Amino acid sequence: METLLQDLRYAARSLRKNPGFAAVAILTLALGIGASTAMFTLVNSVLLRALEFREPERLVMLWERNPSGNEENVVSPANFFDWREQAESFTELAATFDRPLNLTGGGEPEQVLTRLTTGNFFSVLGASAQLGRTYLAGEDAEDIAVLSHRIWQRRFGGDPAV
Repeated sequence: METLLQDLRYAARSLRKNPGFAAVAILTLALGIGASTAMFTLVNSVLLRALEFREPERLVMLWERNPSGNEENVVSPANFFDWREQAESFTELAATFDRPLNLTGGGEPEQVLTRLTTGNFFSVLGASAQLGRTYLAGEDAEDIAVLSHRIWQRRFGGDPAV
């Protein structure tokens, strides 16, 4: 233990004698620690942390494969509903389909990419709304919308009455 203390005192004296070297060494350590922390945060949030869904290990994404190649196709709604009726290996199936729509009312109209979902989409994921509600049982209607947080903030100013 005494040797360690002697080494630390010697290092402190050496750094005091060469302040330029000390500044470069401290800056290098700070940048290295900062970069490592940033990389770990990114990898942890994207790869290591579990999805924020109920039982994420049981979620599966299904695609159709293009018969002429290895490209994945979005499943057609008709095929999805057939799969849902005939499925024996899955507890529940939900679908989402991308569709651009025009958002009007309360400002300039704008085209937004929406996701049309089946009524059970949020219950399959075990997800709930931060404010308001998601779909009720049997609601597969096109006149119901669940806003993303970004649209709610940007377009509606975070108004809870929307």
